[in-house]
Amino acid sequence: MPVPPPDMPALLAELARFLERPQPDQTGAPSVSLEPQLQAALMWAQAQEGATPLADFLSALLVRMAQDGLRGRIAAQAAQFELLTLRAARAAEETERLSGDAQALNLMLARALPDLPQEWQGVLFSPEDYLAMNPDVAAAGVDPLAHYMAGGAAEGRAPRRITRATESLAELAARAVPPRPCRDMPETLRAATLALLGQERPEVSVILPTWNRAHTVVTAVASALLQSYAPKEVIVIDDGSRDATVALLQQRFPEPLSEGRLVIVAQENAGVSAARNAGLARAQGDVIAYLDSDNHWEADHLLYAVGGLLAVPGAQSAYTAISRHNLTQGWSDVLFRCFDRTRLEEENFIDLNSFVHRRVLVETLGGFDTALTRLVDWDLILRYTATIEPVALPVITGHHVVDSLGLDNITTREALGPNLAHIRAKRDSTAEVP
Repeated sequence: MPVPPPDMPALLAELARFLERPQPDQTGAPSVSLEPQLQAALMWAQAQEGATPLADFLSALLVRMAQDGLRGRIAAQAAQFELLTLRAARAAEETERLSGDAQALNLMLARALPDLPQEWQGVLFSPEDYLAMNPDVAAAGVDPLAHYMAGGAAEGRAPRRITRATESLAELAARAVPPRPCRDMPETLRAATLALLGQERPEVSVILPTWNRAHTVVTAVASALLQSYAPKEVIVIDDGSRDATVALLQQRFPEPLSEGRLVIVAQENAGVSAARNAGLARAQGDVIAYLDSDNHWEADHLLYAVGGLLAVPGAQSAYTAISRHNLTQGWSDVLFRCFDRTRLEEENFIDLNSFVHRRVLVETLGGFDTALTRLVDWDLILRYTATIEPVALPVITGHHVVDSLGLDNITTREALGPNLAHIRAKRDSTAEVP
């Protein structure tokens, strides 16, 4: 049993004092919650000579706390979306009026209704819906059908609730609508997507690079293997990890490894671009998808992402919406924008974890630029979408997690300036070619 350093009792005593005194939260106010106390203790331990084991322990503890809280954060985000949707629906019920061609048909219906058989009137006009959508009519106590024919139709009031069902991913991609979680997609749309994938059956290779992510990689790999549209292979490229990443994967996923559904490629540390390129060289699928080892997908990610790619003739790439969770700063949002080449050249709004493309693009345009240490996804997406627009699906299918303390993400570790300059220089040189 190793002998602890002579000052370890003193270090532990000081750690105990950190856990006793309140620390400021993100607003600067004193907080008695455990997380700010542990963060303060971690910063202190990192500055103490001989306290590396203690700092490592505190860092691992903070990571585990953040992971435990992520599920609650995702649930809260979903609840917030539902609340916003309900509010929008209520506002539409109270204020929306028909216009254009819909209003012209509405007036024709109002003139024809009195002459229609009673059973047809019941199909085309709903007194219950009309009163629910028009509280002023309900408050006045007048007959809803009489109100509709006397003046309601001329005002643009609908005869019943009119809903537009999205029947295909191509239609969904063509509409500029806010993104929604994949679990909220209509069952008819999901069934149609499954049927489309069942007809074409494209094989999917998932590229998953990792470096010292034993504490998160299992969640990522499991989310990739348990897709409703299963990938042909999940290729994990271990980029010279010094932790137990490989051993843990071998222990947790023996069956997928023996069947070839999970492939582990080990290499000396060469950076994320080289790691992804190693995965691309090994990939056998018709379609390529990407997942980072500190993120995870919803079960229907490949269903919608790959389905969207197939739904639009000639499409070479597609992307979905993704939830982002910054555990360090304590916020969550959703990253999605309809495709706009000019905006994409200004800044990236497509998360690589939500991006899929046909493998032929690798063969014609090359893989990731190993000269970059950051913005590697932006560089690839700029090249892969230069001539053919990607399919943009407003469906939230994954979760991107950032934690500067526990995960040491590339975004928080690598400098932005040199990488940005390299990408702009490449674009400028390409633009000069006649």
